[in-house]
Amino acid sequence: MLIAIALVLFFSFHEILSLCNKIYVHKTKEESTVTKILTKDEFLQLKEKQEAIYAGSYDKWYRWKTQWLSNEVKQATGTILDDYYFLWEHPEYDSAKIKYKVTKYKEDGKTVKYISNSKIIQVHSKNGWKNK
Repeated sequence: MLIAIALVLFFSFHEILSLCNKIYVHKTKEESTVTKILTKDEFLQLKEKQEAIYAGSYDKWYRWKTQWLSNEVKQATGTILDDYYFLWEHPEYDSAKIKYKVTKYKEDGKTVKYISNSKIIQVHSKNGWKNK
């Protein structure tokens, strides 16, 4: 019985340490909501910046102790991509008003900042603004 418990603890060690890291890092979590008007080019820059954060996080944070953070950034990247593709699939719109959440963590003495829960609120065309 003692050997079985020791084996379970041994194979769960990384998950336990990852959970401890997550609890510690979550204490530094800050969230804010931003509403911004972006042109298609600015949207492209925002999308590329978010993709770079995820690409960097996969290499940097895909260690056992911060895999949870890489997964969180990956999920957050999906919302900005959906909004980006919507805008580019509708050439009649030249800009959009977008609302999103900015999440910041302190991890290994550095700030990790990414966008999540983005949503296009309004779109602009030559006829003016309209709700999405």
